[in-house]
Amino acid sequence: MIRRVDHIAIAVRGLAERLGFWSDAMGLEVGGVHTVDSEGVKVAFLPADDTKIELLEPLGADTSVGKFLEKRGEGLHHITFEVSDLPVMLEKLKSKGVQVLGDMRVGAEGHRVAFLHPRSAGGVLVELVEGAESHEPVDDGPISAGSAVLLYLREPQEKIWGVLRRLDASGATIEGIDLASFDDWVAQVEREEPSVAGPSMLFVPMIRVEKMLLDRSSGGLPSLAERFFRRTGRSVQEVIAEAAAEADDPSA
Repeated sequence: MIRRVDHIAIAVRGLAERLGFWSDAMGLEVGGVHTVDSEGVKVAFLPADDTKIELLEPLGADTSVGKFLEKRGEGLHHITFEVSDLPVMLEKLKSKGVQVLGDMRVGAEGHRVAFLHPRSAGGVLVELVEGAESHEPVDDGPISAGSAVLLYLREPQEKIWGVLRRLDASGATIEGIDLASFDDWVAQVEREEPSVAGPSMLFVPMIRVEKMLLDRSSGGLPSLAERFFRRTGRSVQEVIAEAAAEADDPSA
């Protein structure tokens, strides 16, 4: 259930410059400044009664907010609503045909968040954030549907990287690409070109699965999903979900 408007997010080219208006002129106190590496942004929160203004400064031009600024300039980026139980709310929205972008993730203040496609809300990007009392820490956890994984296959030997859709005793369903095509696909997404080396939905019988690894960073070596995000400014789950939605919508 939606409780309130948690915050209104505004994309800015620089926090220092825009805080002159929101803090100095409007009198809103800065409640905190955070850097969210996973989203490629530096964030300033300014409480206003029971809601907040959130200023988003991109960490680079190739991030999601950086690309937003290049395309649309400074201004409203998204509206965020607080909900009591995020997984339940997402299932309810999906049942009503609302498109969810990617998976749940951890936001700037450590709470679980998820985004809804602007196409479902008349052009407005909507974020949902789970209330503090409902929040449970999110970690890598076990491999499950929605995880970015590396699949090692035998007979013939192959390496597949992508998003796991289903795993059971019969085999694994993965929306992914041959690992050798990773750089080619990322380059296409960077240039916003039609996908040639993009992911396909594959079912692999368990007899062919040699091993499956969660795609995670190791020491100073970033995961493939992190490399994808750094170069494109978007998560692999988000890009795949958008491609699937466009394929299903001939008017897109």
